[in-house]
Amino acid sequence: MAVVTLLLERKCLLSLCDNEKRTALMKAIECQEEECATLLLEHGADPNVMDVCGNTAVHYAVFCQNLSLAAKLLSYDADIEARNKSSKARQTPEL
Repeated sequence: MAVVTLLLERKCLLSLCDNEKRTALMKAIECQEEECATLLLEHGADPNVMDVCGNTAVHYAVFCQNLSLAAKLLSYDADIEARNKSSKARQTPEL
């Protein structure tokens, strides 16, 4: 939490990605850091950015079985219809 707070205080870009195109928001969700994810969303993190597989933050929340965070993402206009590209069926987060 301290690192996220420091990054926000220094006005770092929330859209920066790692080599897999994962954002800080995606990593917070993946690590089950709901407080950090909420703080990032409150400061304008985009929940609809896609990683290299086409997964969004909602995909990560569903994969991690964190339905409360998935609901929170939807309240920040996350696209529930976003389809990833890692499977033949191109799954939406709700699958």
